[in-house]
Amino acid sequence: MDLKKIIASLSKAEQVELVRLLQYELNVPKLAEIHCGQSKDAVVHCTHCGSADIYGHGTYKGRRRYQCKCCRTTFNDFTGTAVSGIKKVAKFQEYINLVLESVSIRKAASTLDINIKTAFDWRHKILSALSTFNGASFDGIVECDDKQLDINEKGSKHLNRKPYKRQSDRHTKRGVSNDKVSVMVATDRKGNPTMQAAKVGRIDAASIEASIGKYISKDNVLCSDSHKSIISWALSKNIEHHTFVASKQHVKDKCYHVQHVNSLDNRYERWIKRFYGVATKYIANYLHWFVCLEKLKKASQRATDMARIILSNIKAMADYRNIEASYQNLNIIQYSKT
Repeated sequence: MDLKKIIASLSKAEQVELVRLLQYELNVPKLAEIHCGQSKDAVVHCTHCGSADIYGHGTYKGRRRYQCKCCRTTFNDFTGTAVSGIKKVAKFQEYINLVLESVSIRKAASTLDINIKTAFDWRHKILSALSTFNGASFDGIVECDDKQLDINEKGSKHLNRKPYKRQSDRHTKRGVSNDKVSVMVATDRKGNPTMQAAKVGRIDAASIEASIGKYISKDNVLCSDSHKSIISWALSKNIEHHTFVASKQHVKDKCYHVQHVNSLDNRYERWIKRFYGVATKYIANYLHWFVCLEKLKKASQRATDMARIILSNIKAMADYRNIEASYQNLNIIQYSKT
């Protein structure tokens, strides 16, 4: 069989369609196959109560269905995950590749021929599922920094002020203030980053502990700027801590510095610009997104790896539904006056 002759006999439109089909088969992750591979030897637990005392309960749209003997609820392979309730699963699978390419909502909607609202919802369901990937125990030297982001109420219909006609109408205080949200950024030397929204206004020891404290232990060596709250927090946890003042010193003992975390900050700034402003309500999801891209940038099968992460998080839909509540909590909790 001469494939070249067969392809040459096709019309231009048919060749384009053939390329699209090949790209789909080779690059688009098949969620059902990935889930079967993940759960082949794993014990299935109830997504409602966590019990392993379950039994088969037929199938639903090609997905295995179960019933829990403890709470009597039924669930299927994708219950609780970002795929739960998705009707256009084939297009959702393609959307995972678009998320990896960081395309805009409008471009994704146009590419997949779906509604813009659908593309927006799919994005945040996927990003909510990536929360489990944003954070892990660090190894060796850890560099951390606090980053200030302007509070953005883009898209809000319940403003407590008059809307700005243009960005220049906004007047914020210089430096740290309650007009900004503090994000804790940390990474070790093996390229294992995390970025967590800490609080509105100035960080303190309590907000540092709540955001990145569980990932850093006394076995690590911490490098940061000379922020008093970071110094106080590191001292309370008995962590070896090296501080730096950028205008005076960049490196200590040829190995202690904050160049990796500063580079991470710069990459985030360049990446986030393509979205032309992100509402603070969704900033946690975008931090999950960026960290996931950083961790997967050297992976050979990025789409498949991201699909595995999405399918492994059975709390993704709960996180998606709690986006508004999490944002309000970020606004309400104030650990100290700023």
